[in-house]
Amino acid sequence: MKPIAIVAAMPQERKALLHVFPEYKEYVHYNTCMFETALGEQKIIIVESGVGKVNAACTLALLLSDFDPCCVINTGSAGGMQPGQNILDIVVPDEVVYTDVDVTPLGFEYGQILGSPPRFKSCPNLHKHLNAVLAEIDAPPACHRGLLGSADSFIYKESQIESIKSNFADQVQCVEMEGGAIAHVCSRFGVPFLILRALSDVPNRGDNAMDFNTFLPKAAAMSAQICLKLVQRIALNSPSA
Repeated sequence: MKPIAIVAAMPQERKALLHVFPEYKEYVHYNTCMFETALGEQKIIIVESGVGKVNAACTLALLLSDFDPCCVINTGSAGGMQPGQNILDIVVPDEVVYTDVDVTPLGFEYGQILGSPPRFKSCPNLHKHLNAVLAEIDAPPACHRGLLGSADSFIYKESQIESIKSNFADQVQCVEMEGGAIAHVCSRFGVPFLILRALSDVPNRGDNAMDFNTFLPKAAAMSAQICLKLVQRIALNSPSA
């Protein structure tokens, strides 16, 4: 049975995951800490990727090579982009795009890298599992779907927000710094993936940096709890995702 991989970017997010999966073994490989735990016979690998697309891509390549997981779940926090969103809402994107890639003079869509699709699509079967999990939660958090935007920048300035809205027809639901690379690597190697993020801040509403630092632990904890229920369901119903 192939393992399920869970990837978080930051120490707070990784610690929140280990809190809900408390019995684990730790490995260090190429300066990357990986944690092995299990639900019954289902092995689970938890890894902290580090912040940013390069760190995420390096970690994913190592993770896929070492463990050959059946699927990858990326969990943690993100910044909301829509006016109806609130801190601690969750976002589960159907598609992922780079918001800081521009090769349009060569005939590609904004956000598209040469040789890759314009957007990376998450796994429909994993979405079905998550939908079932959310349906079983009393008073579940508001869940937003659609497009996730990924860049190597913390999005907080009006100019950044307006640029993203303009380039993607105001479709981006949330922004963060690793999902694009995770989706890209998984898509390239044919591994199903799902991204689950809780909003730690909402651009243009309040002080984003202050909100992020204040609500990151709560967002990480919420993502981890939902991730636990999701992994439990995958293990029971479809170990191969």
